[in-house]
Amino acid sequence: MNIDLVSGSHAIGQSLYHLEFCPKYRYNSMRSEHVKIFLEQVFRKISEKYKIPILAMKVMSDHVHLFVDIPPKYSISQVFQYFKGISAHEVFESFPGFRMRYPEGHFWSPGKFYRSIGVVNPETIANYIENQVESEQKMKTEKQIILEFS
Repeated sequence: MNIDLVSGSHAIGQSLYHLEFCPKYRYNSMRSEHVKIFLEQVFRKISEKYKIPILAMKVMSDHVHLFVDIPPKYSISQVFQYFKGISAHEVFESFPGFRMRYPEGHFWSPGKFYRSIGVVNPETIANYIENQVESEQKMKTEKQIILEFS
């Protein structure tokens, strides 16, 4: 993965971030494959609309990883607001059943994780995100390995 420096009229630089956020109460709200696919599509639309390239993405059952290249005109806070706010609105509109689980209308937890990627190469972060495995699958695999060696 080759990430070039971005140049503007008076600046040149790179603003790569690993973002992570989860649904309120860390519910496994995204365990259904069609919800995961839906959210990936919504995140891609947000990415296109605001010109925030997504370099890697993984929607897990209880959290989301995004590896993004944030243009200098946006703050990290704005980027979270776009991804979390727009996706929550779309989820509630497309899956009305989520209103029962989140009656106050807050799909995402207010918490968030972000880390700028400067000392780690982009391939490492993209590989980490793309190779995330659902914890249940991971536990099943580990149990299977233990049983095989018993």
